[in-house]
Amino acid sequence: MIYLDTNIIISFMDELDINHKRALSLLSKLNDKLVVSRLTIVELASVYARARLENPVSLALYSIKEVGGEELSFNFSKAFARALKIAPLLKLRTLDLLHIAISLEAEVRHFATFDNDIINKRDLLRKIGIEVITD
Repeated sequence: MIYLDTNIIISFMDELDINHKRALSLLSKLNDKLVVSRLTIVELASVYARARLENPVSLALYSIKEVGGEELSFNFSKAFARALKIAPLLKLRTLDLLHIAISLEAEVRHFATFDNDIINKRDLLRKIGIEVITD
C-alpha cells in the first residue's frame, strides 16, 4: 500500500498546479493500492472551502476517487499517540506529522509526497519504517 499525501491529490486535480504533470506521472507509475485517511478528506475539504469551491466535502471525496485512493481504517487514538512519540524526532508540521503517524499506525510503509519538509526527512523516515516516494 502507498499512502498519498494531500498535496499529490491537489496537484493531480488542479491542472494549473505547478506539480500537476508531476502528479500525473507519479500516479501512473504507482503499482500498489493507494490509500488516504479521514485526515486527508478533512484537509482536502478545508483547501477546497478556502478556495471558495462549492460542496468541498463532496469534491474531496471525488478527488480521492479520481486518483484511485481508498480510505484507510485505523485507530485515531493510537495514531495520535504515535505522533506524540515521533514528533521530537521528525520535527514536522502538525498535519504532516499526523499523516506519517497514521501511515505507521496503519502499517503503510510507502508515503508519496511532494512536500519538501517530508522529503528532507526521508532518511529519518526510513529508519522508522517509511519509504518516501517522490517520483
